[in-house]
Amino acid sequence: MNQTPPLPAQAPRAAASATASSRARAVAAPVIDMAVLEARLNESLDVLRDTYAPAPGTGGGWYHELARPEPGTTATALGLLAFVEAGRPFEHFDEGLAFLAERQAASADALRDGGWATRTSLGMPVVEATGWIARFLARARCDLREDAPDLRRAYRWLLRNQNPDGGWGSLYGAASRVWQTCLALRALAQLNPYDPAVDRGVEWLTADRTAHRPAWGPVPAAAPTVTHTAFVLVTLAEARPRLRTERLLDAYDWLLAHLDPDDEHTWIETYEVSPHGLGSRPVWRLALWHYGLPIALTALLHDPRGPHGPTIARAFRTLARGEVADPRRNGLPGGARTSLWTLWWRLETLIALTRVPLAGTADVLHWYPDATVVQRAHARELPVAALLPHRRIVDPVALVRRHWSALVLGFVCVTSAFGVTLGAWGWRDFWLSVIVPIVLASVDESLKRRRTPRGPPPAAP
Repeated sequence: MNQTPPLPAQAPRAAASATASSRARAVAAPVIDMAVLEARLNESLDVLRDTYAPAPGTGGGWYHELARPEPGTTATALGLLAFVEAGRPFEHFDEGLAFLAERQAASADALRDGGWATRTSLGMPVVEATGWIARFLARARCDLREDAPDLRRAYRWLLRNQNPDGGWGSLYGAASRVWQTCLALRALAQLNPYDPAVDRGVEWLTADRTAHRPAWGPVPAAAPTVTHTAFVLVTLAEARPRLRTERLLDAYDWLLAHLDPDDEHTWIETYEVSPHGLGSRPVWRLALWHYGLPIALTALLHDPRGPHGPTIARAFRTLARGEVADPRRNGLPGGARTSLWTLWWRLETLIALTRVPLAGTADVLHWYPDATVVQRAHARELPVAALLPHRRIVDPVALVRRHWSALVLGFVCVTSAFGVTLGAWGWRDFWLSVIVPIVLASVDESLKRRRTPRGPPPAAP
């Protein structure tokens, strides 16, 4: 993801001045049009329906380059997962499941049994495939289906291929990397979030974060990127949803400062893998498609302080720009526009936007008949009228209904004082008969409100 000058940080947790409020009113509010979101989501799912291809032998699915007809395991899991997450039926779901079951590794070697390989991993199961497929099977609740892959074996494969340092490489013995650790943790968070392996993985991700190094790169010592930082934050939000530390908030601030919401850049991370350690054979090269903008948008939706509305809206506008055309005619083979990965990251974010309420845990939601006002935590002490662009019009009928007793007392005081002025009675009568009772009644009412309310009666034995 291209690095850009920092955007303005989130508003400080303090009441805004009147001048800032007036300027905010002059700026149009960020908008996420849910109708546009639904249209783009449907277009993406239609692309998947149109590019499904049967596999020679058993089942069918997708290849990551959608223009190619031969299905692959990871792409097939992602295609099926898209329909599961969107809650939409897919007519070839059973065929895709059969394809994945047929490709699951069966071996006497515990480090291989239960996993899935990619086309470039020399037939050896790797996290890049197994993590995605195990996550799909868990999200789809396929553990009780007899025709589905064996999810328990996939779960054991992930546990056995965790490195002693707590992270994951492509497989056991390969150097731990940030992306692969996130893939394994996202799968385990769906399978068994209380497994000690999840604690070790989270510890590996967060152990060396400091205020000077709040973000993540491909490996712990590498320069941070928007894509890897966002993917780690998405992973931590799933694996440890209640985690809220200063280092975590620093990472969200870093992501917000370095994200360009108008950048559609995609890139490929390549690295060498050796199953028997550095310098051993065989060695192969794996590649990961990265599309940082939608991953970053999904991450920002999980900010414990609440999403940054303007950035979210700008990123959504970039992702919703244009239409998703047939990938077989929309770009050169091998390009980003023909890759399932570009489609998937965009799809996952659109689905996340349909689910996540854009409010933090400490915010105040005002539910009106025709609108919802999200009052941020730092402004919770302000009256709602101060947050709205227009002043509320006083309703005289409602005012009389709410303060009728005070109005009656005021009327009595005015008429009594007028009587004194005309000489109908004296000032002493006015004070004893009107003002003193009103003062005593006001003091008594004030004392009642300050008394501690009594609790409920004790339960009967």
